[in-house]
Amino acid sequence: MHMIKTQREQGRSDRERGRRADRRFPVALKLNYRMTSGECGKGEVCNISSGGLMFRSGSVLLVGKMIDVVLAWPLLLDGDCPMQLRISGRVVRSDAAGTAIAIGKYEFHTADRSESTPGPRALAAMSGGWQLS
Repeated sequence: MHMIKTQREQGRSDRERGRRADRRFPVALKLNYRMTSGECGKGEVCNISSGGLMFRSGSVLLVGKMIDVVLAWPLLLDGDCPMQLRISGRVVRSDAAGTAIAIGKYEFHTADRSESTPGPRALAAMSGGWQLS
């Protein structure tokens, strides 16, 4: 007798074996983050996928808490305009090796040319709108 696994069951068994459903891309981009508690910090992206982000910050963050992240995107819009990637998600793992977040929502925005790295203004812009609960 053959058993057919649903996509959810297959995904679960893949995760149990340590495989991720989304392909991860290694990148080294600076970021700023803010926890819903108000704690802020800086870090560097280790890898990113359509479903998650791994970064190092030197801090261990609380698992299960919501987080907003802003990073400078390495490509220019129309070859001229700097971009930012704004992410809201949940911390799923955090230890001395880094912090992993599950992405709940992301948006690309044009960036202020005067900000060489994404900063508090971008995080403040996120707080008024679309933070996840």
